[in-house]
Order: sequence, then structure tokens, then C-alpha cells
Amino acid sequence: MKNKVNYSENRFLMFDMDNIANQLEESGKKVIRMTLGKSELPLHSSIIGTMKNALEDYGISSLVYPSGLPEFKTKLSDYYYKSYGVSIDPEKIIISPGTSNIFRNLFYLLVNEDDEVLLPLPYYSLYKFSALLRNARIKYYNIDLNTLQIDKSSFLSNFTEKTKVVVINTPGNPLGNIIDEKQIYEIDAMVNGKAVIICDEIYNNVYFEEGLKSATQLKNTKSTFIVTNSFSKAYRMYSRRVGYCIVPEELVEPMTVIQHHTLLTTDPVVQYGAMTALDYEDEVKHLSSLYKKRRDYTIKRLSGLSMVRPILSHGGFYITLECSKFMHKNNFTDSFALAKDIIYAKYVATVPGSDFGLPNTLRLSFSSDLYNEGIDLLYDYFSGLESF
Repeated sequence: MKNKVNYSENRFLMFDMDNIANQLEESGKKVIRMTLGKSELPLHSSIIGTMKNALEDYGISSLVYPSGLPEFKTKLSDYYYKSYGVSIDPEKIIISPGTSNIFRNLFYLLVNEDDEVLLPLPYYSLYKFSALLRNARIKYYNIDLNTLQIDKSSFLSNFTEKTKVVVINTPGNPLGNIIDEKQIYEIDAMVNGKAVIICDEIYNNVYFEEGLKSATQLKNTKSTFIVTNSFSKAYRMYSRRVGYCIVPEELVEPMTVIQHHTLLTTDPVVQYGAMTALDYEDEVKHLSSLYKKRRDYTIKRLSGLSMVRPILSHGGFYITLECSKFMHKNNFTDSFALAKDIIYAKYVATVPGSDFGLPNTLRLSFSSDLYNEGIDLLYDYFSGLESF
């Protein structure tokens, strides 16, 4: 199967913006980064201590388990029982460095060339790129930018007999929208067992108004569900790369064998760190509370703008600014051009919404200790150009 991906067109512009920030910082400028979903908070000292001890213990640091350490899987299973009241067979948990390669592998197993995948719009770019690598046909269901609810008509019109995978992301990236239990059951009814539903829960412990939820709690579903998650976000292990998926029994061996040959093992040192991280849920609550305050500051500060609208985020690491009126008035052809103008004018790095299928928006990450200062600078930028 010949790969048809246009790699230039599918660059992740977030990293282009981060490279511009690097260049400006090297020239002596102070840049406020609202780009990566990488928390500014350091790892808890106990997590660091655990990883140091594991690194110095050759018996631990040399462990090789292609699908993940058994003791880590057991601890994750215990966590799901404690947090969600569900029993997860540890054997159905596949550990990997983050979830990016998990999506790639799942799409490889579930999708053939010219099969269809149904993604949310906006989407996290990984979903789209994983589909492109398989030469799959990509369709979208809309998340309404006003209500933040699923547009069921767009779902029904784009779900066909060729659809093999449906992706749910809640809380969503970039919108921070919540797909609640009622909506997930509605999706399950529309799919009706004809496709696999992958529920990306990478932000599911960063809710601003609601408590912990997981698709693993669903009962009597008609469709097969796969859950993906990671320690990159609320546990602040972004660069330590440890994630996992919970799969049905028939996918355990295929996912494991793929990792036999393409991974061999996830670093046992970071797996030990992740096990310790599960003991510090108060740290997760602190991060969620901090980012909620930054969400609230953004809404309060930017809601008075006439041509830019902050879209209320209900969870996760991000908030989205709808900028179409502003862009039209000031002749910005795309969000990348707008993001570049902002970084050179105010030294604030944002992410073009085109990365997520929203070409007239910007995504802001809460994960900067200078976040509120960055919002003030964005207000100055937008209000200054609105007045002309």
C-alpha cells in the first residue's frame, strides 16, 4: 500500500510556533508559551525519587515487558476500581510510551485502505494523521461551537457501512467540551456495533465542574469500546512518555505482538514513576483547580472583545478563541498567520486552530506560570487592532 500522506501539509503547526518561540528566546526575548499541553508544574518529588531509585536498580531498569509491567497493570486496574467502581482485567491493559503510537497501532489493526473513520470536528491531529497513514477515508461529526454538544445530524450523515472506527475525545482537545454519558450512549446507539469506538480520555481527570468519569463505566453497550489514557497531562509526565489503552480480549495479542517488534518495552523507570503518581491524586486536583482559575480569568478578560470570542472550556488543558471576525477585518488569511503576528508583536505563543480543523481560531494552553500575563497581552493585541 503506497503511502499518500503529504507530510508538508500535515505539519503540526504547534511545533512550528514553538520553534519560533525558541528562536526569539535565543535572541533574548521573553516568550509566554501557550502552546504545548505540558504542565509548568514540576513532577512531585516522590515520583522523581521513585524513578531515580529505579534507574539505579539494574534489576528494575532492565525489565522488558512488551505490553507493560504486570505490577503496573495491576495497579491501574486497582485505580479504575477505586475511582470508577469498575473491574478491569489487567491483561486487557496495554502500556506504551504515551498514546500517540497506540492510536497508530489501533488504526493499523482496525482500518484498511479506503475504510472510513469518523472523527470529531474539531479533532486532535493525531487521529487524522493515524488515519492518513492507513490511507483511510476521513469523515467528521461536528461539535457545535456554541453549545459544545455533538451535532447528531452530522454524525448520522457521515456514519456509513464503511465506518470502522469512531473516535470520542472527552474532555476534548482543543475545545474542552464534555461528551457526557447520555451523549456517549447516543453515539453507541447510532454506531450499533458496526464500528469500534475509541474513547480518548487523556484529560478525563481534569474536569472543571464535574467529577471523574470514564467510558469504562458504561453498561450494556452495543459497540466495542477502547479507552486510551496517559500520564502526560494531569500527572505532569509529558516528557516521560507513559500511556495505556484498555482493549477487548481479541486485541490483546495483536497489540502486544506489534509492540514485540516495534517497541520491545516501555521504559520500566517511567512505569515505576507512573505507579507512584497514582498515589498522589491531590496533585491532580490541585492542577485542575489551578487551570480552572486560568480558564475563568480568560473568560473574564477576553469576553469584552467585540471580534474575538473565548469558548468556555469545561475541562482539559486548553481554551479556544474564535477569531473569524477579527481575522476578516485585519486580512489574516489563516490562523497560522495570526499566531505568527501575535508572537512577533506580543511575544505570546499560541497554536493555530487549523491544527484541529478550526482555521479561524487559536488554541491556548493553560500550562504556563505566566498565563494570566499572556492573556493580558492578548487583550492588548486584539483590542488595539479592533479599534482601527
